[in-house]
Order: sequence, then C-alpha cells, then structure tokens
Amino acid sequence: MNSYRRVMNTLGGLPVDRPPVFAVLGAYGAALTGCDLRTLYSDPAAYLAGQKAVQESYGFDLVLAPFDFSAISEAFGGETVWGRLQTPNVRRPPAGSVAEALAMPLPSLASTGRLPVALEATRGLARCYKEEVPVIAVLPGPGVFPALLIGLESWLETVLFEPDQAARLLAHSAHFLIAFADALLEAGADCLVFTEGMASAEIAPREIFAEAILPHLTDVLRAINGPKVISSTGGRMNHVLDLLPGLPGVVGAIVGSRDDIAESRRLTPPGFNLIGNLDNLAFASAGSAEIGRLALDCLSVAAPAGHFVLSNSGGDLPQDTPAANLKAFRESVSRYPVGHGEVA
Repeated sequence: MNSYRRVMNTLGGLPVDRPPVFAVLGAYGAALTGCDLRTLYSDPAAYLAGQKAVQESYGFDLVLAPFDFSAISEAFGGETVWGRLQTPNVRRPPAGSVAEALAMPLPSLASTGRLPVALEATRGLARCYKEEVPVIAVLPGPGVFPALLIGLESWLETVLFEPDQAARLLAHSAHFLIAFADALLEAGADCLVFTEGMASAEIAPREIFAEAILPHLTDVLRAINGPKVISSTGGRMNHVLDLLPGLPGVVGAIVGSRDDIAESRRLTPPGFNLIGNLDNLAFASAGSAEIGRLALDCLSVAAPAGHFVLSNSGGDLPQDTPAANLKAFRESVSRYPVGHGEVA
C-alpha cells in the first residue's frame, strides 16, 4: 500500500496496512541538498529537490508544499527575516493599522513576490508524486490571517475592542485566502491544512473563537472545494475541538502537543480524523529511543479507533533534529501492532 492510498484510506475509515506518519520537514530539505534557505523558498526547483531528498531519506507519508507565511506577508508589502536554521519569518507586517490593511490591493498570485514559487513547487510535487504520496499545502487560518497584515498584537486588540473593524478586515483578507487555496488545489495539492492560531488556547479563549472567528471560518471553508484540516499551530486546542467536526470540508484536526489526545478522541465523533501530537522541540532534544517510545505511546492511545495520523504537532521540525530521531519516528508505525481495522 503506497502512502497516498494509506492516507486516503485512513481519512475515509478504510483498512490500512499501518497508520500514516507525517513530519513537517519543509526547511529540512535544504540541509539534505546543500541549499541555503533563501534559495529553497525562492526557487521551485530547489524546493522540489529538497522534498525529494526528504522523501528518499525518510519515507514519510506526505510531501509538503512550501510552508512559508512570510511570502504572503511579503507579497502585501511586509519584510521578511532570513536565518540560517529557521524558516523565513515576518520581520515587519505590511500595514500599521486596519485602515492601511483595508486600503492595500490584493497581490497577484501569478506575479507577486514569492507567491508563484509556492504554486510552481506544488505543481512539481504533484507531477512527481501523483497518487503515490499525498501533497499537503499549508495556509494561515482565516481567523488569524489578518495578523500577517497588521501583526498579532494589533489583530488581537482589534478583535477585542473594534469588532466591526475586525469583521471588515476578515472579509477583505478572505478574498485572497480563498483564491490562494483554490490555486493550490488546482496546482495539485491533495489536502489543505489551515493553521488557525485563534483556535489555540494560548492565543484566544473559547468564547472569542466561537463568537468572533468560527462564523467567518465556516464561511471561508465553505467557499473552498477540497479536503481541509485545522491546526492550532501547536498550541492547545481541545477547548474548541468539539466545534470543528461538521465544518465544511474539514476531515480532521492536528491536536497540540500539550493536549490530552485521549480527551481529543472523546471530544470528536468516531469518523473525525486526529493528527498529532508529538512536541516539536522533543525531536531535537530527545534521543532516538525516546522518540520511538513517545510515538508508540501516542499510537497506543489514539490509533486503535482508526482515523489517526501520527505526526508532530507544530510547524517545521528543528533543523538540528538528528536523522536517527526521524528514522525512529518513521519506524515506530511499523512496530505498532496491526489490528483495530488495519490490514496486514
């Protein structure tokens, strides 16, 4: 059973030979190919080579389209900071206020900044891995997207104290987000992951998410015709997890590393897919035996009911993650006893 069929069967509740296993390794391809990060995220061929190297080295059940939100902020006029060991990040958001953000034209996906890189890299991955390994594309969640335009602190203040302005910026930014999501699906992405920071307990309480964000999230997801997964960007999300099943096109959620995944299972209906939930930082600090143990512990709790993908819970794994840890993580699913709906 190849990775594509394994993942699709898991999402659909059909038999699999083993649970799928994901690791977010976008930037990791740079080290494997001897490429600097600026080139990796600016050259579709370099990014494709990096993902090929990751796939050949570790054989995880996904390939990842460029996970680079700085390219979005940059396309609106923001500044990017580049590091040697970290994915690019936003140095300065493009707007200093909601009014400035509302006045900005929406950038062209085909010609502005590094946005075309994401689309061309996705096309390359789809050509290379079509129906062999699923291509996963990651986007900012609709509710947190305005933070890329005015900064997170300003966005939270707007949500709390200027709800009318917040609603206007959500509606304005949704046009771009929907268009980008549609373009990634057209380029060949098999599934979209929305990293909805406003679903994280570390950022917003349940009441704010339910009242200010969830209606908008629902509307945006309804406008995008493809399978979607919601992530809290690594933060705790059990406090809102029960609100996600039934959202348009949402097939699962990536639970945070500090969420009790047994509780996550209790909070969601049987057919809802859970993904997670190993801590990103553990991959660089723990030994390979410990990573293998943590993975098997997670599998023993979450995998028996099916509809489970083993994964890290946040963004890119640290660049200094040892190869032995990635191999132990990948091999853990082969050591997990077959059963509970899987097929040998």
